[in-house]
Amino acid sequence: MGHTLGRSFAAGRFALAVGITALAAANPGFAQGTAWPHKPVTIVVAFAPGGMTDIVSRSLAKELTQEFKQPFIIENRAGAAGQVGTEYVAKRPNDGYTLLVAATGYVIGPVTLKKISYDPLKDFEPVALLAKAPNMIVVHPSVPAKNVPEFLKWAKAQDGVPYGTAGAGGSTHLAGELFRHLSGIKMTHVSYRGASPATNDAVAGQIPVAIQDSMSVSAFIASGQLRPIAVTSAERSKVFPDLPTLKESGFKDFDVYTWLGLYAPAGTPADIVSRLNQASNRVMNSPEMTERLKAQYSEPVGALPLPEVRKYVERELVKWRDLVKLTGVKVE
Repeated sequence: MGHTLGRSFAAGRFALAVGITALAAANPGFAQGTAWPHKPVTIVVAFAPGGMTDIVSRSLAKELTQEFKQPFIIENRAGAAGQVGTEYVAKRPNDGYTLLVAATGYVIGPVTLKKISYDPLKDFEPVALLAKAPNMIVVHPSVPAKNVPEFLKWAKAQDGVPYGTAGAGGSTHLAGELFRHLSGIKMTHVSYRGASPATNDAVAGQIPVAIQDSMSVSAFIASGQLRPIAVTSAERSKVFPDLPTLKESGFKDFDVYTWLGLYAPAGTPADIVSRLNQASNRVMNSPEMTERLKAQYSEPVGALPLPEVRKYVERELVKWRDLVKLTGVKVE
């Protein structure tokens, strides 16, 4: 009898140990005896401080800190229209403690760059869509153009028109190249390490034209230091309802805008990704955040569940592949 009980007890301990090992393998937080998050979470922003991506990320991080009772810390890793930060996060552990906020270049890079070390769908878990903003063509006040027809007339009289963007291969760059392609204007792209330095040079008159997301230039438009002449989205912006689209000025099917996404390295535990999706959706679509975004001339994309977030990214990959093929843009 004693031997039988001993064997049963040993078998039970073995089964329990196997169960704990399996659970720990599936959930890194369990393996450490604590639930995620039990330490600070880093959100890598793939652009320099001051632009739309950085501004939205900091607002999100503040709210997630309150939601999860752990610090969500912003780390800016700028360069190559977001590719530097994106490739860095792709190589980080998939334990939920390193996340990425990237702009539209996330889905553009794979079709513009010859050398790229990440796949948008295989190397990352798309977590949530955060915000969107129309791209805008803005000019320094010295440019005598208040609308697209006047701009075209002025530009065609120049030897060349340099325009600045947040970086090569981003949505603002592609918007500029599509505009150049369709208008026939001699435009030269000037790439910066983020929206903020490009905007600052446009304000200073170092470049006459910039194509930027509306959030990054809104304050300078309000102060009169920059003048907007059009948005590049298909529909008029809710935050700039009086500003015409390029489509209205004769550029058919012109629909280019900036959107931001939150991502985790592939293989991040499903429960962590799900919690982040739900929390980010609540934060970004709350009345308070909607008003905050509106004040910054952007808006939420919508509270999409995880499968819809992935489908959105898939559609954008196709859209930008076709646009790159049309314009012939390649980034070294």
